[in-house]
Amino acid sequence: MKHPFVESLKNIETRLQELTKAITSNQKKFLSKEILDNDEFQELFNISSGTAANWREQGIIAYSQVKSKIYYKVKDINKLINDSYKPLKKK
Repeated sequence: MKHPFVESLKNIETRLQELTKAITSNQKKFLSKEILDNDEFQELFNISSGTAANWREQGIIAYSQVKSKIYYKVKDINKLINDSYKPLKKK
Protein backbone atom coordinates (compact mmCIF):
# COMPACT_ATOMS: atom_id res chain seq x y z
CA MET A 1 0.00 0.00 0.00
CA LYS A 2 1.43 3.34 -1.07
CA HIS A 3 1.51 6.22 1.33
CA PRO A 4 -0.49 9.30 0.14
CA PHE A 5 2.61 11.43 0.68
CA VAL A 6 4.55 9.41 -1.91
CA GLU A 7 1.74 9.84 -4.43
CA SER A 8 1.66 13.60 -3.79
CA LEU A 9 5.41 13.83 -4.35
CA LYS A 10 5.08 11.96 -7.64
CA ASN A 11 2.36 14.39 -8.75
CA ILE A 12 4.55 17.36 -7.83
CA GLU A 13 7.50 15.86 -9.69
CA THR A 14 5.37 15.28 -12.79
CA ARG A 15 4.09 18.87 -12.70
CA LEU A 16 7.62 20.24 -12.28
CA GLN A 17 8.76 18.27 -15.32
CA GLU A 18 5.85 19.70 -17.32
CA LEU A 19 6.68 23.24 -16.21
CA THR A 20 10.37 22.77 -17.00
CA LYS A 21 9.46 21.55 -20.49
CA ALA A 22 7.14 24.54 -21.03
CA ILE A 23 9.77 27.04 -19.86
CA THR A 24 12.46 25.48 -22.02
CA SER A 25 10.14 25.56 -25.02
CA ASN A 26 9.30 29.23 -24.37
CA GLN A 27 12.99 30.14 -24.07
CA LYS A 28 13.79 28.37 -27.34
CA LYS A 29 10.83 30.10 -28.98
CA PHE A 30 12.21 33.55 -28.21
CA LEU A 31 15.90 33.35 -27.41
CA SER A 32 16.90 31.17 -30.34
CA LYS A 33 16.13 34.14 -32.60
CA GLU A 34 18.40 37.12 -33.21
CA ILE A 35 15.62 39.70 -33.08
CA LEU A 36 12.14 39.89 -31.56
CA ASP A 37 9.31 42.14 -32.58
CA ASN A 38 7.48 44.22 -30.00
CA ASP A 39 4.70 41.66 -29.47
CA GLU A 40 7.23 38.89 -28.76
CA PHE A 41 9.17 41.19 -26.42
CA GLN A 42 6.02 42.04 -24.47
CA GLU A 43 5.06 38.37 -24.26
CA LEU A 44 8.53 37.38 -23.09
CA PHE A 45 8.47 39.87 -20.22
CA ASN A 46 4.70 39.69 -19.69
CA ILE A 47 4.41 43.49 -19.95
CA SER A 48 1.96 45.85 -21.61
CA SER A 49 2.67 47.92 -24.71
CA GLY A 50 2.80 51.00 -22.46
CA THR A 51 5.49 49.46 -20.27
CA ALA A 52 7.52 48.48 -23.34
CA ALA A 53 7.19 52.07 -24.63
CA ASN A 54 8.29 53.45 -21.24
CA TRP A 55 11.34 51.17 -21.20
CA ARG A 56 12.29 52.42 -24.68
CA GLU A 57 11.74 56.09 -23.76
CA GLN A 58 13.77 55.71 -20.55
CA GLY A 59 16.63 54.04 -22.44
CA ILE A 60 16.22 50.78 -20.50
CA ILE A 61 16.19 48.68 -23.67
CA ALA A 62 17.76 49.35 -27.06
CA TYR A 63 15.50 48.96 -30.09
CA SER A 64 15.14 49.55 -33.79
CA GLN A 65 12.12 51.02 -35.49
CA VAL A 66 11.31 50.35 -39.12
CA LYS A 67 8.29 52.46 -40.04
CA SER A 68 5.76 51.53 -37.34
CA LYS A 69 7.34 48.17 -36.34
CA ILE A 70 9.66 47.94 -33.33
CA TYR A 71 12.36 45.28 -32.98
CA TYR A 72 14.75 44.25 -30.23
CA LYS A 73 18.02 42.34 -30.53
CA VAL A 74 18.12 39.28 -28.27
CA LYS A 75 21.67 40.26 -27.25
CA ASP A 76 20.26 43.59 -25.96
CA ILE A 77 17.53 41.72 -24.06
CA ASN A 78 20.19 39.49 -22.49
CA LYS A 79 22.21 42.61 -21.60
CA LEU A 80 19.16 44.14 -19.93
CA ILE A 81 18.66 41.01 -17.85
CA ASN A 82 22.35 40.72 -16.95
CA ASP A 83 22.69 44.42 -16.09
CA SER A 84 19.57 44.25 -13.90
CA TYR A 85 20.71 41.13 -12.06
CA LYS A 86 20.76 41.46 -8.29
CA PRO A 87 22.56 38.52 -6.65
CA LEU A 88 21.35 37.13 -3.36
CA LYS A 89 22.84 38.80 -0.34
CA LYS A 90 24.43 36.46 2.14
CA LYS A 91 23.17 36.85 5.67
